[in-house]
Amino acid sequence: MKVYPYIKSAVITVSLTAWGLNAQTLIDFIGDWTGVENLQNPTITYENKSISIQISQGGDRENYLIYTSSSDFIYDQNLNWTYHYIGIDKLTNQLILLRRWITPIGTIGFEEFIYDIEEWNYDTFTAKYRSENGETHHEIVVAMSSLKLDEILPDKISLNQNFPNPFNPSTTISVELDKGTSGTLVIYNINGQVVKILHNGFISPGLTSFQWDGNDQAGLSMSGGTYIYRLLIDGYTQSQKMVLLK
Repeated sequence: MKVYPYIKSAVITVSLTAWGLNAQTLIDFIGDWTGVENLQNPTITYENKSISIQISQGGDRENYLIYTSSSDFIYDQNLNWTYHYIGIDKLTNQLILLRRWITPIGTIGFEEFIYDIEEWNYDTFTAKYRSENGETHHEIVVAMSSLKLDEILPDKISLNQNFPNPFNPSTTISVELDKGTSGTLVIYNINGQVVKILHNGFISPGLTSFQWDGNDQAGLSMSGGTYIYRLLIDGYTQSQKMVLLK
């Protein structure tokens, strides 16, 4: 682990296998991850310590999500002016965790870590960090948590294929629930960037339809291409693809 004072950016990088990352977009990491971590260095060593990582939308950095974690090694819980972001660099097949310390006088430092993903699946991964001097080893073994979802979620959640598809100039996206709950329906481009938040709030039971006119959050017309729309309800997600013709 390196600490660089008085630098304007902070990057924690997790190297992914090419097939795994290319199959995923940033939005696939939204949710709660739980598992264990193992740490060995000259000052502290522990094994199979419980760890949680929560990844969600938010923050003010474009193309990044925000995260929190119970792990002191990857998350600073003590200072309220520490900022934690997570993003994807598909060109280099890397998952980027950005941690910066920002005060009223500006950014005062960052840390950089590189983790090798030794195992990867859509809902599990194992990542290992090794310091340059070989004295520190940190391993994360986590899975997407589904704890108590059966008590929270409706029994039936259906995010239907939009119609028409392909479409121009507008299309209808329908959601079907057997009981009402709060949820978010978001449209992303193929790179995982948020284009439009169609709905954020309570969704009534039964069939509910939402229309997208092909414009982004600012009302600007989007170019033709493939887009992803995703329904998020209490950590549970469904997604579909659609094509805008221009």
